[in-house]
Amino acid sequence: MASSDDEAETLPVPPVSNYHFVDHKEEPISFSILPIKWDEGERLEGSQEPVFLHGTVDNGLQKVYKQVTAWRFNISGSKPEISVLSKENVWITLQKPRKSFEDTIRTILITVHCLHALKRNPDTSSKSLWDLLAKTFSLYEV
Repeated sequence: MASSDDEAETLPVPPVSNYHFVDHKEEPISFSILPIKWDEGERLEGSQEPVFLHGTVDNGLQKVYKQVTAWRFNISGSKPEISVLSKENVWITLQKPRKSFEDTIRTILITVHCLHALKRNPDTSSKSLWDLLAKTFSLYEV
């Protein structure tokens, strides 16, 4: 059975790694400029400049280039998860960013990881929190 291009667009996208975001001028930007979508029923209002996700899936075997319209984060699992909503209304999970893009989104990544740690253990000391964040982001250049 043959499938159309429209059907292929609605299939889930595997988690994207080695990613970065650009605006319509191909300038790097943070996905945090997009609106946060807190729940599925929420409607996104207003026009905004287009934002595009560049990255790879399947261990770098396939490239991804999608326009995205919103983002969300989930801190209830064993690891925090950040996703972006494609223009086709499909959520795309983000994994490791492109090395040159890490500095652009460092603040938002640290914030989400901090929220995740505090949700799991609200009584943690500030030293323990800093130690955990330092360990989590030790691979990132400072």
